Amino acid sequence: MNNTHDKANRRQEHADDGITQNPRRRTLLPYLMVSATQTLVEFGSFTLLHLLTVPSTIANAVAIVLSASYNFLMNRNVTFKSSSNFTRSVILFITLWAWNYLFGSTMLTWLPQNLGWNAILVKFLTMGCQFAWGYPLCKHVIFR
Repeated sequence: MNNTHDKANRRQEHADDGITQNPRRRTLLPYLMVSATQTLVEFGSFTLLHLLTVPSTIANAVAIVLSASYNFLMNRNVTFKSSSNFTRSVILFITLWAWNYLFGSTMLTWLPQNLGWNAILVKFLTMGCQFAWGYPLCKHVIFR
């Protein structure tokens, strides 16, 4: 009976090691959590401002500034526990932020005007794109 218990403990320890020792899992899960809460900040503030008839590009700018500030602080200090040069990280993060803003604003202007897409749907889709390129850039470039 004791042998069975020991085997179960070793299996659990091995499973735990797979989660905590795998660097990708160790950063991906917190990145996903930061992104999820950042999404609430960005999408929520954009939607609120949009409903208050603030033009989409201005609402997008405000939403991105709020969410980017949150994202930078949480990912630098919690997800990646970065000790890299702070100024370098800020400059690279602002570059990513500027690209995200230009990409989002372009899509929010072009797709609704030319294809009749709903601005809130477009915002959601652009945020998905930004997540797809954001993780590898943060992990391998910005917070390395």
